[in-house]
Amino acid sequence: MKRKWIVVFLICVIGFLAVSHLSTNALNSSADAMPEFTYSSKEKNQAFGYFMLDLYHSEIMHAMKDYYKDDKISGYRTPNPPHYDMVSIKPFEKGVQYKGFEKKYTYLLKIKLLPSYNNGKILGLDTLYFAVAPYRQTMKNLPNESPAAELVKYEHSKPPKKTH
Repeated sequence: MKRKWIVVFLICVIGFLAVSHLSTNALNSSADAMPEFTYSSKEKNQAFGYFMLDLYHSEIMHAMKDYYKDDKISGYRTPNPPHYDMVSIKPFEKGVQYKGFEKKYTYLLKIKLLPSYNNGKILGLDTLYFAVAPYRQTMKNLPNESPAAELVKYEHSKPPKKTH
C-alpha cells in the first residue's frame, strides 16, 4: 500500500513539473514576443530591396507595361542570388542637376528586375531608375505633376540564360 502512494506521489510530481514547463514555454512564445533582428548587412540590403519593391510596386508595373507596350505582363522576379543589390537609392545632391528631377524629388532609386508573364517567360533583365519622394507615398489626391515616383530612365538587356 505504501508503495502505491509513493508511485501516485511521483506521478503527481512529474505531472506538475511537465505542466509548469509547458506553461512557461507558452508564456515565452506569446504573441507579444518580438523576433530577433539580424545584423547581417546582406540580409538588411535584401530586406530593404523587397521593402522598396513593395512600396513602388504599382509604379514598377506601370513602367514595365508601358516600356513593352504589353498589359499581359503579370509581374517580375528578382535577379538570381545574390539579391542584395537589386535596389539602390541615392539622394539627389545639392548643386547637381539631373533633368530637373532634383527640384521635385529627394532620391534616385535604381531597381534591377526580370519582367515576366504568368507562364514564367522572362522578357529581359531591366534596370529602372525612378525619381522618388517617399513622403508623398501616403498622401492623398496628389496632383499629376507631383507623383510619389517618376520614371527617369528604363534600360533593357537580354534576359539571363538561367533564372530561379
